[in-house]
Amino acid sequence: MTPRGAGKRKREIATLAIHGSADQAGSDSIGVPLTPPIVQASTFAFETPEEMISVFEGKKPGYVYSRYGNPTLSIVEEKLAALEGGSYGLLFSSGLAAIHAVLWHGLKTGDRILTSRDLYGGTIDLMSRLLPRLGVEWIRVDINDEEEYQAALSEGPDLVYFETPTNPLLRIVDGARATALAHGVGARVAVDNTFATPILQNPIEWGADFVLHSATKYLGGHSDLVLGAVVGRGNDESGLERVRRDHGASADPFAAWLLNRGLATLAVRVRAQAATAEYLVERLARHPRVERAHYPGLDGDPGHAIAARQMRGYGGMFSLTLRDGREAAVALMSGLRLIRLATSLGGVETLVSHPATSSHRMLPPQEREDLGIREGTVRFSVGLEDREDLLADIEEALGEAGGEGR
Repeated sequence: MTPRGAGKRKREIATLAIHGSADQAGSDSIGVPLTPPIVQASTFAFETPEEMISVFEGKKPGYVYSRYGNPTLSIVEEKLAALEGGSYGLLFSSGLAAIHAVLWHGLKTGDRILTSRDLYGGTIDLMSRLLPRLGVEWIRVDINDEEEYQAALSEGPDLVYFETPTNPLLRIVDGARATALAHGVGARVAVDNTFATPILQNPIEWGADFVLHSATKYLGGHSDLVLGAVVGRGNDESGLERVRRDHGASADPFAAWLLNRGLATLAVRVRAQAATAEYLVERLARHPRVERAHYPGLDGDPGHAIAARQMRGYGGMFSLTLRDGREAAVALMSGLRLIRLATSLGGVETLVSHPATSSHRMLPPQEREDLGIREGTVRFSVGLEDREDLLADIEEALGEAGGEGR
């Protein structure tokens, strides 16, 4: 197939989410499927032994076994690479499988990894168990603290890893600055871009070497698949693919097909969710039951200036810390009628969770407290419902959580 549009203007992100980097001009037959097919096959047959051998030896492109690669996966991987501006994309069976692959591929015994303190609880749990087995030293710092970060970099890390915005308090890391300083000491950089998605920011533009996603979340967008993704700009594709193959972390073709369908509406979903989140949090931040609202779109948020500079919107996630602790958080969640109680995020339905007992339950209480994850903290993933319905649902539940609202 010959791609059309070569030499024309660079396509915008919403177009890439639907078409990828190039239209398909057609094939030998008249009429091609508008929707890519699901190649639900475990293995692939060849016409001759010579053909089979040439593909196995890497002399000709082709597919041999779906743990190694699959045509449906390739379509989605190419689209993800285009969305993030990377040279390759790889799908994994989950977001944690993608993180595991980057750690396993990028680190060896005697290496050091430097991470931000604020990370998804599952990431912290994985690193706490995997890194000691690899013989890798783990340094956790506040990357936005200039002195602390510089001191940690002076210890010679091999990999710097961070999220921005962070889960669940939506803290912002200055990605360009953090990446440049890391590269200055020879470290490579991995950024978890799950909360922002490529619609709102592209860490490869800062120089990041690896961009990770729990594709289960916004990229899929409909709470019906579990996948992870790594997009990179270097020559790590074959090494990461080998880890995926060896660890059995390959993605299922049907899940990849669902992901491709979700990507088509990614831009409109994320922009609409971000607009509703901003509307809700500006009002809820003033509620007497709310001690603090965590959202980078608020003028008084510590990360607002950085987010305004490096993001194209502030996202559809926000958290509220209530004044009366866990009792108030439980009462709020109990009082919701429209918003669903669930631990995931990024779907078309609005969800609420309690990080201290869900996403970050594996952390010791004191560590959660040090990170600012209180017993009264609840996290919202804003969906596509009408914003007034959502506001009314939360305000009514806040009234039930401790007296009437404002």
